[in-house]
Amino acid sequence: MTHSFHHRLRGTLPREAGPRVFAVLALLPFSAAAAEQSGPNTASAGTPGAQPPAARVIELKAPAGTSLKASYFAAAQPGPGVLLFHQTNRTRKAWDAVAAQLAASGINTLTLDIRGFGESGGKAHDTLTDKEIAAARESWRGDIESAWRFLVSQPGVKRDVIGVGGAGYDGVDNSVQTARQHPGDVKSLVLLSGETFLPGLLFLRQSSQLPGLFVVADDDEYPATVDAMELFLNSNAPESSWSNSGPRRAQIRRDAERVLERLGAPD
Repeated sequence: MTHSFHHRLRGTLPREAGPRVFAVLALLPFSAAAAEQSGPNTASAGTPGAQPPAARVIELKAPAGTSLKASYFAAAQPGPGVLLFHQTNRTRKAWDAVAAQLAASGINTLTLDIRGFGESGGKAHDTLTDKEIAAARESWRGDIESAWRFLVSQPGVKRDVIGVGGAGYDGVDNSVQTARQHPGDVKSLVLLSGETFLPGLLFLRQSSQLPGLFVVADDDEYPATVDAMELFLNSNAPESSWSNSGPRRAQIRRDAERVLERLGAPD
């Protein structure tokens, strides 16, 4: 089930709900953000009968020249844009069905293989040492910025109405960090079963007006993820309470407040 607090949708879904349910739910914050930016005489991007073209595979260049593969799902008419990040054990193709539905609804969507994943260049991520993984994550910032610049440069993309979504440990953190880098342009977040670090926690805490959908499965393959998501959701809006709150959730909320009080201030 999902729970709504202020400008955010939060809660849990069973794993069998699958990407189709997620795609439908994902439309909510992205479409809401687009509607807020549209004037009363602006036609809907998702005009009935307007079919978007097939996805286009593109090659991007990271700052150091690494080749990055991405898929661009253009909407049939001008509208908002969305950038989607895959989780550590997936590639951009895991988003194909969701991206196609978003494009059919009038939302231009870009999916990216981070370096070391899928068809992008770089040493395969699953062969990296812990030290190499840390270095690779630093390089992802440039990869993501290349994808961002491509998306906002496309004809028909309203660059001031951009949504960001991600799944898993890395997809969620990459989404939050992208929103941190472009706070004026990112109008919504969709985060699926992942975590973020202290800078991301602080950003979310300070961005309570940013519409977001946060989803985690009750039977997540990494059980700690459920608690981790609740931690940063509650740290983002400590004034909010869960409708099914109990001693465990209350403790998570108190822990989140302590984390942010003791571990630092916004950078």
